[in-house]
Amino acid sequence: MSGQKQDRSAFFSVRTVAISLVLCMGGAAAHAASVSFSHKDWDLSCDNTLTCRAAGYAADGEESGSTVLLTRKAGSGEPVANRVMLAHYSDAKWQKGSAPELVIAGRKAGPLSFASDEAWQMNEAQLALFLTALQKDQAISFRENGSTYAFSGAGSSAVLLKMDDVQGRVNTPGAILRKGKGSESSVKAPIAAPVINRAPVVDKSLRPMTAQEDALIRPVLLKVLAADQEPSCSADILSEPWEIARLNQQFSLVGAPCWLAAYNAGAAYFVIDNTMQSAPVLVSTSATDYDNGTISSSMKGRGLGDCWSYEASVWDGAEFVASERGDTGRCALIRAGGAWVIPEYLSQVVGP
Repeated sequence: MSGQKQDRSAFFSVRTVAISLVLCMGGAAAHAASVSFSHKDWDLSCDNTLTCRAAGYAADGEESGSTVLLTRKAGSGEPVANRVMLAHYSDAKWQKGSAPELVIAGRKAGPLSFASDEAWQMNEAQLALFLTALQKDQAISFRENGSTYAFSGAGSSAVLLKMDDVQGRVNTPGAILRKGKGSESSVKAPIAAPVINRAPVVDKSLRPMTAQEDALIRPVLLKVLAADQEPSCSADILSEPWEIARLNQQFSLVGAPCWLAAYNAGAAYFVIDNTMQSAPVLVSTSATDYDNGTISSSMKGRGLGDCWSYEASVWDGAEFVASERGDTGRCALIRAGGAWVIPEYLSQVVGP
């Protein structure tokens, strides 16, 4: 794992690039405020509802690591939820074994309970011990079947203090770190997730364009891509077959292969007027799938596939509106597909 630190930085760069490639998936809603902060072995992500998630990992170079996710919704009196996951990236198929034990400063603090999705959970007393150990810089690890899984508290103080600050809990009784006698009235209320009214679509999936459609549509959309001063698509990739799906009586969605990298690929998606009388709208150059009115993108942070970024947008009858965006945490060889689901932006989608 000597290259893990470099790959970890690469993941966050890939995530930023992937997000920047989404050109108009939802307009202003896609840019709703979220907070990200990292220090040493800990990361913080607070989504657009003010729910915050702090994730800690083992230090770089540890062969058998672990990760802990602390989640807290905004609002007075909200508890801190926790999940623990031990590294099992090399396991062909994960199977639930005996419960791992929490170990603090070399002393056993009891077995964890199974939560869900390959993760375990500390009880209330264990979580209190865990948080105290972080503040006192005590060694924390997990043991399972005689094996020790390393964990790092480095960076936790800065990240958890930032988490309290974002939610307005500093110097209140409910703060994780800097507790005080301040009024809970300073604690920020949760922000409601935006509601997206999904519109029905005629075609739930893309189909190959006919020769007639290709001759009519391809030249127009190639001009749109050519007008970009920093082209995102490769001419060779664009020469491959294109696809189309009817959205409604007025608009269709066109998908064109756009680029191919070492372990990711992206397609350009356009909304076009069925009569071709109005200008096409370039929705994305990094899409990976279309299904029943939803355009989505899923990108590996590195070839090992232990970290991913994702985003999606939903057709509301007039445009594709951003519905979710996030990642799976650091590239830490915890499990294939990534350890966690950490939203940066989410919404409530209603309708068919």
